[in-house]
Amino acid sequence: MKAAILKAPERLVVEEVPMPRCPQGGLLVRTQVCSICSTDVKMLHHGHRDLVYPRILGHEVTGVVVESRAKDFKVGDRVQVAPGLSCGKCVSCLRGADNQCDHIGIIGFTHDGGLAEFITIPPQSVRSGVNIIPDELSFEEAALTEPLACCLNGQELSGVTYGDTVLIFGAGPIGCLHAMLARAMGATKVLITECLQTRIKMAGPTKADRIINVCNGAGGTIRKIVEEETEGRGVDVILLACPESTTAYPLLELLAPRGRICLFSGLPPENALIHLNANSIHYRDVSIVGAYGCTAAQNSVALKLIASGEMKVDWLITKRFSLDQIHEGIKYTAQREGLKAVVTEF
Repeated sequence: MKAAILKAPERLVVEEVPMPRCPQGGLLVRTQVCSICSTDVKMLHHGHRDLVYPRILGHEVTGVVVESRAKDFKVGDRVQVAPGLSCGKCVSCLRGADNQCDHIGIIGFTHDGGLAEFITIPPQSVRSGVNIIPDELSFEEAALTEPLACCLNGQELSGVTYGDTVLIFGAGPIGCLHAMLARAMGATKVLITECLQTRIKMAGPTKADRIINVCNGAGGTIRKIVEEETEGRGVDVILLACPESTTAYPLLELLAPRGRICLFSGLPPENALIHLNANSIHYRDVSIVGAYGCTAAQNSVALKLIASGEMKVDWLITKRFSLDQIHEGIKYTAQREGLKAVVTEF
């Protein structure tokens, strides 16, 4: 079969590899859609702490079961696959935090992913990480389940709830998903900041209350705009959907008392240290949380949100590529030319 294999940093090749065998208790799936994530870009150029070479990339996957050795699935099932491979037995798993499993594996990182004609789904994924796609949902829409589930993880950890004012840094695909999800979680006001004019124009369907243009300082300071939008109180939640914003803005000054900051985007190791006023955190009951990946349960909820129509995601897909065009797809994603790129031809 044909696959896109990352053999080392900057060495991504599309080549023929042996057809994988269906594992005992697992599935063999013919890939229909695999969306490209900014993490794929990061892995190509810089590697990743969870990446094991060589690796077939792709962790946002939908497909059709062509062989099943698992009792709950049959040939012909349309499936969406959560990438996490958890043990189900450690303390984190037993507490429902399987994304923090002591023995975590990840499809597209430690297990070959969906940028190939076929993908094997191991039994630990079949246990809770494989979902049947409803008939009314396309493979493309279902492929955005995992990024939405990651947003759900971040918003649950930061406690987004009814009546909140939420500020999202970044209007890329993750920022747009965050904006729509925050509204679904009950936020009464949603603000987005963005520095790319093209993405400002694309973010309209999020129905954010305001998209703050920070291109070359346009639109005034973020602090001033937040004061205007919140009558001087500050926002309840800040969701950092682009890494640059973590160090570029006075985040604590934008928060209301008991405000929450979600560090959703990772930072390069050389810039991972940030400086925050501990007294401001202490006296104003501020909470700061990290968010990485998603649980299998959150993945299932995300698919249901898309299938119900509560989360419209089809408009986020702005470019389609074949597997042979994977370098173009990754370049498109890296240059932020659009929103979401997907591979649909294998």
